Amino acid sequence: MTTYKVADGHDIALVSLNEITPQPASDGIKATRRIQSANGTVIDEGKFIELQFNIMNNVTAYQALLTAFGVNSALTNDVTVYVRNETFAWVRMNGTAVRPEVGNDVQWRRYFPRNITILVKNLEVAA
Repeated sequence: MTTYKVADGHDIALVSLNEITPQPASDGIKATRRIQSANGTVIDEGKFIELQFNIMNNVTAYQALLTAFGVNSALTNDVTVYVRNETFAWVRMNGTAVRPEVGNDVQWRRYFPRNITILVKNLEVAA
């Protein structure tokens, strides 16, 4: 079984990526804008992926997740991710991870971080 993976920096080899713990849910890579040219060619611009986590066991687990994406002490960070693309095939991509925004991308309810979404934007195929 293949798993979601991440590493700090761009163009990191697949063997050097770390498994994301816990594994997220995701619809796969999406585009912010789809253009259909006059000749029928479809161009997807602004590719991104949202990695969703229901609940973390404690604050330490949440901070470890942020650290894995390099956004525990920064708002954004360049990463290489191994994720499912638009056809649900596994691909290695470069992107920019964005720290979840409190109230929108993460909530604190009943003593636990919940409904966490980590956005990885500006996706491009890794070299």
